[in-house]
Amino acid sequence: MSEVETKTIIGREEHIGKKYPMILERIFLLIGVILYIVAFPEVVQQFDTEWIGLVAALSILPFFILLTVEVIGRLLQRIHNDAN
Repeated sequence: MSEVETKTIIGREEHIGKKYPMILERIFLLIGVILYIVAFPEVVQQFDTEWIGLVAALSILPFFILLTVEVIGRLLQRIHNDAN
């Protein structure tokens, strides 16, 4: 099987490799959204005052889940690139 080579505008040669499994990242993102919906009431109830729980659930929890999903995506990219 011959590799297809393309040239970019700046003359750099690129090799087209195998297709990245983008569906896996989308599945993990969907799992992150579902986890946020499920964990939201639990986070609110963990604090004595409701407004502190709401602030934590609306600001800290989404960033934590997004960070986790992003790290998983980066690990998938690393594994995929090392497999080539």
